[in-house]
Amino acid sequence: MSNYRRYFRANDAVFVTLVTGNRRPWLHEADQKQMMLSVMAETKKRYAIRNIAHVVLDDHIHWMFDALAASVPKLISAIKQGAISDRKQNRMAWQGLWQSRYFDHIIRDERDFQAHLDYIPFNPVRHRYVRNACDYPWSSFRQWVCRGVYQADWGVSHESPVQAMDLE
Repeated sequence: MSNYRRYFRANDAVFVTLVTGNRRPWLHEADQKQMMLSVMAETKKRYAIRNIAHVVLDDHIHWMFDALAASVPKLISAIKQGAISDRKQNRMAWQGLWQSRYFDHIIRDERDFQAHLDYIPFNPVRHRYVRNACDYPWSSFRQWVCRGVYQADWGVSHESPVQAMDLE
């Protein structure tokens, strides 16, 4: 695995998943999720990428973006480092904050794009954090509803959420 290479071209739409170390849910609190959104926004500005969709869950993040001219591995490193440097605790205590690797997928066509665009906001529903994708505040789903791409009742589950969350 040490010879693993990632190949990206400018303007590729890329879907990435970052997972916390040992799946520890250190992003469970609302302020931690908000911090990650801030880190992602700062990284977006710094690396000139266009955000397509995102969701921050307790132990992982999904993000789809256009890598306009950015090096995706450098961008992922900046996100991870931003989360670490934003922590108020000792850096050594956060050595295992993230898994060392991440998943990436270059979007191939319109069908692939739509499948990933649907997957991102439905993730909190699938994990039973909420019943309706629109009820999850740490997702870009509401922006897509405002654009008219989705209806507010898209992604509704009839199962009860299993995790009590403070959704503010």
